[in-house]
Amino acid sequence: MGKKTLTYQLGLQLFSSFKNKEPDMSKLLSFNAKKSFLALALSLAPFLSVQAQVSVAISDNIIVLDDKSRSGAFELVNLGSDPTEFRLSINDKLVGTPNDASKIIRWSPARSLVSGNRTTAVRISARPTPQLAANEYIFELGVTAEVQPLPKTPKAGEEEAPADALAMKIPVVPTLPVTVYLRHQMEAPKIDAQPLQLTPNDKEMMGYFPVKKRNKDHSFVGQVEVIEKASGKKIISGRLHLKQGTESTKVNMPRGDVPLAAGAVYCLRIWDSFPATTEPYSVVCGN
Repeated sequence: MGKKTLTYQLGLQLFSSFKNKEPDMSKLLSFNAKKSFLALALSLAPFLSVQAQVSVAISDNIIVLDDKSRSGAFELVNLGSDPTEFRLSINDKLVGTPNDASKIIRWSPARSLVSGNRTTAVRISARPTPQLAANEYIFELGVTAEVQPLPKTPKAGEEEAPADALAMKIPVVPTLPVTVYLRHQMEAPKIDAQPLQLTPNDKEMMGYFPVKKRNKDHSFVGQVEVIEKASGKKIISGRLHLKQGTESTKVNMPRGDVPLAAGAVYCLRIWDSFPATTEPYSVVCGN
């Protein structure tokens, strides 16, 4: 058997539901596992390897629950041809996670066998205890995946291994992290932005909008969108995730996305949820 490697790839993706269909791989957080090499990369391009021993994905890796929406979901996707068993568990050792985490956050199913090239949904729900103080709580779920290969039929000219043959099974069991934020009795955290800062000497970036949290101790998960003010043309759009403790960042405008037209004014639109379902709570224009 050829050399096996382990590759983990994440991308900024919109949540999508596959409904037991062949998955749309352009909208996946992909994880392809082989055996001896680990690489972590951020990319929007899908990645597959026909030699992968484990080829699985999740449709989203961030779930936000609050008092208005105490349940969410994501999809487990088996991109391989063999059945794969998924198992979910919670990391209750994470700093800031309540001691009774498994009682507050529930998920179903905890274990699922998914056929090749198929998906299944996982539901996440929150049941805050009466003693839980108003705050934002973070929970980390781990999704492990292990291939359950179908029995093999010997090909013509091949012989089955003798019953007393020495064998060793080394399972490849990757773990995909899922972060769950529970915002209990609090408003959705927000960020504030400044006008576009042009970077004429940067060959890759035309400029950026500086953004800063109102409270660095809370996370921010929302949608941001840059438009050209006069025409309303959408330049970039996607999810912005700032973890707890991270105070500020930049919303970059890649130079190749849009030429800087003379006199053009660009605006950053901000929502405090993703995907956006209402009007933005903030629009900042100017450059």
